[in-house]
Amino acid sequence: MKVNRLKKIRMIFSLYFWKQLYHLFSSFITGNVWARYKLGKYDSSTDINPTVRFGKNPEKIFFDKNISIGFGTHIYAGLHSKILIGEDTMIGPFVFMTTEAFSESKASPNNPHSGHTGDIIIGKNVRIGAHSVLLPGTIIGDGSSIGASSVVTGEVPPNSVFVGNPARFVKNIQ
Repeated sequence: MKVNRLKKIRMIFSLYFWKQLYHLFSSFITGNVWARYKLGKYDSSTDINPTVRFGKNPEKIFFDKNISIGFGTHIYAGLHSKILIGEDTMIGPFVFMTTEAFSESKASPNNPHSGHTGDIIIGKNVRIGAHSVLLPGTIIGDGSSIGASSVVTGEVPPNSVFVGNPARFVKNIQ
């Protein structure tokens, strides 16, 4: 018991611990606090959890009114694409959305391997379940719902439910 306590105390005083803490704090400041002020459109009625991250281009992200964004969500807009989120939309925890393929190589960072980029457009009154992934070119119609852990790669019609990997139509919402 005393050995475990001693190991924990050593860890707290280790360089690794303080380095990781610095990176965590730095990521929070740049990816959330400062990024909120750079968003393309943002309304005070939008509830953004402190653990949400916005990536390098927050000015390409546009929020309408009354949006809720859950814990641990990552929203990444590319340099040549944007993300539009309609009013009254709820985004669950740990959702990941990106308009880029993240396929650049370190040797040639400006030339993506797949070339796959595209805007993400989310309509009004949409629900996106926890751990879902929205990939480049995703369009979700008004009033639709995306099930938890779904991977959305294309278009979701208005007032419909999509679930799965890849996300597939389940039913219409009346």
